[in-house]
Amino acid sequence: MLELQNFIGGAFVPSDSQKKIAKYSPFDGQLLADITASDAMDVIKAIQSAKKALPGFKDLSFEERALLLKKVAQALEDKASHYAYQEALHQGLPQSFVLENSIRVAIKVLRQTAESLQQPLSSQILVQPVGLVGIISSWSLSLRLVTERMAPALAAGNVCVIKISEKSPITAQILGEVLQAAGVPAGVVNVLQGDEDVGRVIAGHPSIHAVTAAGKTSTMESIAKAGLSQFKKMQLSGSVKNAAIVLAGTDFASHMDEILRSFLIGQGQMCWNTSRLLLLESFQKEFIESLKTRLDQLEPLRDPSGSSPWTPLISAEAVEEVLRKTQGGVSEHGKVAWGAEKVIGSGFFVKPAMMVDLPNCSVLQQDELQGPLFLITSVKYQHEIAKWVNTSYLAHSAVIWGPAEKLDKVITQLECAQVWMNEWMKGEGPTIFGHKQSSFGNPDMSWSGTFYSDVKILTGTR
Repeated sequence: MLELQNFIGGAFVPSDSQKKIAKYSPFDGQLLADITASDAMDVIKAIQSAKKALPGFKDLSFEERALLLKKVAQALEDKASHYAYQEALHQGLPQSFVLENSIRVAIKVLRQTAESLQQPLSSQILVQPVGLVGIISSWSLSLRLVTERMAPALAAGNVCVIKISEKSPITAQILGEVLQAAGVPAGVVNVLQGDEDVGRVIAGHPSIHAVTAAGKTSTMESIAKAGLSQFKKMQLSGSVKNAAIVLAGTDFASHMDEILRSFLIGQGQMCWNTSRLLLLESFQKEFIESLKTRLDQLEPLRDPSGSSPWTPLISAEAVEEVLRKTQGGVSEHGKVAWGAEKVIGSGFFVKPAMMVDLPNCSVLQQDELQGPLFLITSVKYQHEIAKWVNTSYLAHSAVIWGPAEKLDKVITQLECAQVWMNEWMKGEGPTIFGHKQSSFGNPDMSWSGTFYSDVKILTGTR
């Protein structure tokens, strides 16, 4: 039985609270680990450790910081496959997917950040560390989410207090091991286990000068409220309502596996997942028949080493929530075309619910779903697609399938931050901050930009 602890001052330590959180496997429902449950005193200890490390770390040269980031990348790469399996096991994802889209992306971010430290800056600016940076992560591909924020924070000379989601506690263990292996000075990065309350304490503590976080909107709202009263720097990535679009002329039958990937891997729980599919009335019937045929052939992913895209949900509570939301969709006149059933046996599996005829202005069409409830909407004309996609107050990303000559006409009309064209999640690295209510604050991810550094403009002559 694993006992997962905090990482403070360069060592793994339990919380003084002596309280524990149980982590269960999404694949079979068995107990994976007991997690130390942090409280406000653990946050204080982490901040004290970070403050002690700050003077020495911020005085390191750019070259020394770059070397440290490269060592972290190498330590992660040395055990990449093992770490991918561990995260996949805790998050209910395929190991191959986590390796490509979390571990390898994290390694790439670390190395690219190190390289950027070796590029000359303008003589007209002076960049200095913010000080203590708070990082709060959701569970899905959490090593990637943390690293995308930790790398520029360290490059700028800051120290970090990181809160890992209790739904992926293994990420704290991985981070601590990697930091130890790379020889990162004690206290430069401190990692806490715990629930949402720990994140709020981090966000509201006056010693934390900048807060960067990713998670659902309700969590981001509480973090914002905790930090904004002090006018500290905020960088928040919240909920999503991503669309998949299939245009006329797409050979959807032969590409059905790829079209379904964005729905099935992660089961609508990741910020990259799609939860709506829009297509034309002219081929809706044929598409749905092809979709049902492929879904009937699917088997659930029972182990991270498998290859099925039908993954489990993160918890038993998530199973009940998606079934409740499905009934809510039925009450709004939607019809279940396939799925929406618990899978008999162990693990947190639900047959993905494919729903049709749900009004475009319904609650489910507008709000984030956080589960495998996929809404299929047909339109008569192609120009209507962007109209209905854009009705949502959330605008993170979209996936569009179609011939090259038809793509641009739709892409230019979509209100979102990223569009995948005829593919989804292939290990690309850029951090996505959505438009509208999908993000808030300063999205500058450069180590020398205005979030991770305090930038001084120099004028006149010396």
